[in-house]
Amino acid sequence: MNRLYKILVVEDMEPFAKFVKMRLESLGYTVVGIADNGPLAVSMAEELKPDLIMMDITLNTSMTGFEAASNILNWRRIPIIFLTAHTDKETLRKGKEISHHDVFLKPFSEEELNAAIQQAIVSNAMTNTLD
Repeated sequence: MNRLYKILVVEDMEPFAKFVKMRLESLGYTVVGIADNGPLAVSMAEELKPDLIMMDITLNTSMTGFEAASNILNWRRIPIIFLTAHTDKETLRKGKEISHHDVFLKPFSEEELNAAIQQAIVSNAMTNTLD
């Protein structure tokens, strides 16, 4: 059933991006692409129309994960789960405010990740049904 869900991974550290992709695929999700910067993430989200985006907050470009997410959410309601190594309250607050979903601290367990994805997809589907 998870293979029905297409996920875009946005992470600028290639080894970690591959690690996330591998974990998502082991949970049965389809990873439709990996973007390593904000502008590419926006472009790929528009082109690939994923069901969910796993977005690193800190990207090595002028566009942060927060900015890329805001840009994407301006034209399409899509669940975005932020990934970060930053534990400061402001980063966590801002991430939850933008995406309305949990912010995941690196590292995370497969169980936590799967539960967050399922919750985000169900929540998004319910919101779209009510609109």
